[in-house]
Amino acid sequence: MTQAQQMVKHSSIYAAGNISRQLVGFIMLPVYTHYLTPADYGVIGLLIFLVSLFEIILGGHMFQAVPKFYHQEETKLLKNSVVTTALLVTSISSGVACILMASFSDPLAEVIFGGREYSIYIVIFSALILTHALEQYGLTYLRIVKKPWTYFNFNMVKLALQLGLNILTIVILDWGLMGLALSSLISSVLIASALSIYTVYKTGLLLRKNIALNILKFSWPLWISGVIGLYIGSSNRYFIRLFSSLGEVGLFELAAKFGSIAPLLIWLPFSQYWQTERFEIAKSSNPYPDYSLAFRMITALLVIAGIGVSIFSGAAINIMSAPPFHPAANAVPFLVVAGIFQSLTIFNNFSFMYTDRTLEVTKNNAVTAIAISIFYFLLIPWYGFVGASIAFSLGCVAQYSYAIYNGNKLYPLKIRQMPLVVSILILLMSTLFDRILISPELSIKVFFEKSLIIFVASIAVAFYLSSSSERRKFRILVSNTLGKQNRRRH
Repeated sequence: MTQAQQMVKHSSIYAAGNISRQLVGFIMLPVYTHYLTPADYGVIGLLIFLVSLFEIILGGHMFQAVPKFYHQEETKLLKNSVVTTALLVTSISSGVACILMASFSDPLAEVIFGGREYSIYIVIFSALILTHALEQYGLTYLRIVKKPWTYFNFNMVKLALQLGLNILTIVILDWGLMGLALSSLISSVLIASALSIYTVYKTGLLLRKNIALNILKFSWPLWISGVIGLYIGSSNRYFIRLFSSLGEVGLFELAAKFGSIAPLLIWLPFSQYWQTERFEIAKSSNPYPDYSLAFRMITALLVIAGIGVSIFSGAAINIMSAPPFHPAANAVPFLVVAGIFQSLTIFNNFSFMYTDRTLEVTKNNAVTAIAISIFYFLLIPWYGFVGASIAFSLGCVAQYSYAIYNGNKLYPLKIRQMPLVVSILILLMSTLFDRILISPELSIKVFFEKSLIIFVASIAVAFYLSSSSERRKFRILVSNTLGKQNRRRH
């Protein structure tokens, strides 16, 4: 099996697993938007932001370091010790973070929500810090040992649990926001426990102090970078709450669901394959063709998916949600662009990972945080959640530009950038064309019109992101096909 074939096969299985993990959020959207208010939906967004903040600051997650040090070891026993050592360190620090967040639930509720009535939700969500960590390590181990079907099965079980518990607590018992909080906790606890037992059963419990120190040394800049990255990606919810309302936070949260579709379906499964394989590819004498192929393939898929999401999001939101949620569609195209540049920034960060210059990632995020803060303060007071989405998109473009410029100084991946620029312009122009000329109310006629725009734009993107030799082959194929048709006519 070639590198490209294995990449596609494993990424496809991981995609199915990740889709199943996240699918509950989309399947339940009609329920959420009818049983919950935009303000309730905003509360969930802020709770996720708070959990993520504690996870990064105190959780001690070292997921990116595990594949690197795992592949550096020669024997299976030593490889397994990398997994279990990192798991133990993170479990301890995540447990501490969980206790601290629950202990300070009242003051945190005052700061984040402006009132203590939401403190009970902070206590419930604090447990997710530990369960998320255990889940992620179990899934990381499955990717490292290339068990995509086991990965898929665990995700399918979680999907079934979440759907069943959500229907029970929100629809049948009518517990509203509390039902959503409890169903999230119970499903995460069960899956985290099962994955932890499976991982330890397979790896044993060999712990090594030197591995822990090496991983911490590699990870601490990423730790800081993660805090700044969270600020870049999620602080917009808090700024929207400060400058506008919880209702607008809910609209942004719904738009972000659609903005995350392309990264979720395309980038996340690919990265879970690429995260471990890129270090293997770097050992070859000429890794650059593989870098270029991977970049062009993932960029084409991200942009094409982004075009589809941007064009159909308005109709989908109108169908799936109650009228108070419909304005969320205005923010989707900007969040789609942001998601594409975020994903490709991670791709290009390999230059820093490979050269052990992870501090550069932190510097990049720090510069981006300053820039995006300026955008937030300028745009959110005037344009609310749509202004936040524009600011976020501009910040992600700046972050990508920094990664390209400085990464090329350390370990150039030798990837041309102009096709990416042209592809993003195609995405924006096709979306603008759709918004101006095509109705947002879905009908058979509108469906075909939108599909035609997506098809034409996708062909253009695929053409610009193909290599020169691939384009020549395409031109020859088209020329031969047209020549045959002309000969038949005559």
